[in-house]
Amino acid sequence: MLKILRYSFIAAFILLVQTKSISQIQFQIKPSASEIGKEDVLQVEYKVSGALDATNFSQPDFAKWKVLSGPAYSSQQISVNGKTESSISYVFSLQPKSAGIFSIPAASVDVDGKKLSCAPVNITVKNTAHVAGATAASNGLQLPGGFFQEDILGEDEIDKTSVLQPGETAASKIKDNIFVKVNANKTSCVVGEPILVTYELFTRLRSQSKVAKQPAINGCTVYEMTTEDQLPQIAKYKGKEYKSYIIRKIQLFPLQAGDLKLDIASVDNEITLFKRNSSGNMTPITQSVTVSSEPLTIHVNPLPEKNKPAEFNGTIGNFNISAKANKIIDTAEDNNMIEITIEGYGNFQSINCPKINWPKNTEHFDNTEKSDINKMAFPASGTKTFFIPFIAKQSGKIIIPPIEFTYLDISSNQYKTVRSDSIMLTVAPALKKGYELNKISQDITNHKYIWIVPAIALLAGISWWLRFGRKNQQLKNESITVTEHAKEEIITAPIEEEKISEPIVITDADKLNELLTLETDKEFFTQAKQLAIELLQKQKDDLKNSGLLQIIEQCNEALYSPIAIVNKETVFTSLEKLI
Repeated sequence: MLKILRYSFIAAFILLVQTKSISQIQFQIKPSASEIGKEDVLQVEYKVSGALDATNFSQPDFAKWKVLSGPAYSSQQISVNGKTESSISYVFSLQPKSAGIFSIPAASVDVDGKKLSCAPVNITVKNTAHVAGATAASNGLQLPGGFFQEDILGEDEIDKTSVLQPGETAASKIKDNIFVKVNANKTSCVVGEPILVTYELFTRLRSQSKVAKQPAINGCTVYEMTTEDQLPQIAKYKGKEYKSYIIRKIQLFPLQAGDLKLDIASVDNEITLFKRNSSGNMTPITQSVTVSSEPLTIHVNPLPEKNKPAEFNGTIGNFNISAKANKIIDTAEDNNMIEITIEGYGNFQSINCPKINWPKNTEHFDNTEKSDINKMAFPASGTKTFFIPFIAKQSGKIIIPPIEFTYLDISSNQYKTVRSDSIMLTVAPALKKGYELNKISQDITNHKYIWIVPAIALLAGISWWLRFGRKNQQLKNESITVTEHAKEEIITAPIEEEKISEPIVITDADKLNELLTLETDKEFFTQAKQLAIELLQKQKDDLKNSGLLQIIEQCNEALYSPIAIVNKETVFTSLEKLI
């Protein structure tokens, strides 16, 4: 009956925690407007509130919409007055294909091993170009790095380029000295492999520039790496120096094989050129021009089938795995936890909890997970940790075999499997359940023994007086003689060098004797249990191990059983024999 109650309590507790956790997490669609014009741009945010990490976002099918960009991934934590709020967002920029009432489709995402879904949202698209309050296409796609104020660097080579030479036209000057370029770290990859893509404005002219169109990114998971830093860098391209501005920097993870076409980025520029007039003075000439990048195609190959393990789930990069138990000295029927950490760099979205080959005499429960990933690094790096509660149901030695994790090492184009160390547990017998339940409600406090405290204090006072009181007068009479004698010794005694004390080493025997100084039963049995555990970790003799496990069981019974009959003398004597 007690066992049933125990498991019922554990199950209820886990359900309560999970219910509370899930109730605090919300997954919603947040559009920038509910009504727009057919040429307006709608920003749609799929937002997970109350979670630190989310995985396996299912990209919706925007059949009635043109996807201008997205999904742009972002996460944030805000702490106000000690209360921390966290959220994760997947943002799309959409433009309607026609007028009407269209749905923003639902999506799903995994949070802490649970799949969450959001409800679709309807948007009204008016049969007009624009609606008041909506975002127009020309300025609706601004991200960090969207506006570039001219940074004056002085009369260097770049600034001199803004001067029109005799016979040179403004059109030819602009064509050769300002452009947008898209770069990818590679143009051929496999499904799920991280790709770094950077859109940059290169200019050798004096200009004020503003992003007119951000590239639309489809068929990928996107980590946004663009920052607020607007300062230009000096970069060389085909032997010439340019000011280089980051328009957008993203980390892509292709979702399917085929050609991935990267959209163009466009920048509007107001360019100031200078022309020397007949009197020798410089006359400014202002030109407005829009420059765009060339389309770029990345060929995405399927994952290699040769030697592909059955347990491979799409993770690409370089990773290690480690595993540990919260308690390697355990008690049967007590709660314990396995912690699995996967660390490295690459594609973290597809990492799920690895399979554990549990021994037969264990019972485990649903796992939770925690991620600590630096998405601003390329490739993304960090850790993903899984926590799996379990119970050892029998005493003895338990070995959890090595836990495996498989990934594709793209540098060698080979599948690799890493393994953790095995975990060995020493499990003491469960607490005895041989007492009657109706006795638990009886008075098991120490109130009825409270009279012992003043009695002990009185006896201690009498003992102190008998031991020290009689000698007090004698010590007073002798103190004068001792003082005079001490003065003589101080004058005549040679000065000895101070000796450096040796470090104190506390032995197991010292720890055993220390048990005799503990006042309460709780302190005694707690310290005795700790000493037995320490001896068990050092002991290799099976016979002594059995004796130590029995002592741990006795201490548990004394600490937790309401009607325990274990006495301190028995435990002390047993420990004394084993030290």
